[in-house]
Amino acid sequence: MGKAEFGTAKYISKQLKARGLQKLRYYCQVCKKQCRDENGFKSHIRSPHHLKMISNVNETDIQEYTQLFEKDFLRLLRTSHGEKKIEANKFYNEFIQDKDHIHMNSTTFTSLTKFIQHLEKTGKIQIHVDKASVNDGELVGNNIDMGQSLISYIDRSQNAIEHNEKIRALENGQKTEQEIKHILLKQQIERAKKQELEDKLDGDVSKNNDVPEEEFNGKISINLNSSSKTSDTNTQNKVKKQKRKKKNVFKS
Repeated sequence: MGKAEFGTAKYISKQLKARGLQKLRYYCQVCKKQCRDENGFKSHIRSPHHLKMISNVNETDIQEYTQLFEKDFLRLLRTSHGEKKIEANKFYNEFIQDKDHIHMNSTTFTSLTKFIQHLEKTGKIQIHVDKASVNDGELVGNNIDMGQSLISYIDRSQNAIEHNEKIRALENGQKTEQEIKHILLKQQIERAKKQELEDKLDGDVSKNNDVPEEEFNGKISINLNSSSKTSDTNTQNKVKKQKRKKKNVFKS
């Protein structure tokens, strides 16, 4: 059966069906072909082209797919959510929106739970589960669905490490509001006392420098006043004597 011609109703119908996100288990990573259903996938894996491609795949290729899948997964987690918590299933749905991503069925991981546990063991992400599911830091039981758990990216870059160290230093040295007010008030009181002491010392120095001048001026003023009084009395006495000595012209 030949392919539908471009622009026909059958061609448009196929394009609409292929536009949405298809089931991941019907995707062939080696051939980069997405099949719509199980019958189409079975037909593809029996085709000569697929058999030829799959015969050239070795263990190195599978490891390469695994590394690319993990790298793309962590890159999207870091860029889109940073170190914030997000449900594993919800983020995985975001990750597979890109139809050209490396699919999990081409890697060494058989499920999302095993992949999440691998990332947690290698220290690349942190799993946040209920306290009832944890015993002495280890998960209890193997039936826990990691997809329902919250995960967060662990940033181990140099900039992130320095940033976290600064935050911890600020938290350790952080004072309460009351302590900060007490320290500021104490500093203000010390500055006021220091300023008062400096003003007192400046006043004492100026006072000591002014005392001799006042005493000197006082002595001079007293002497001047006394001399002026004696001179005035002398002149008055002389004037009286002159008046007394004036002769009477009518007397012989």
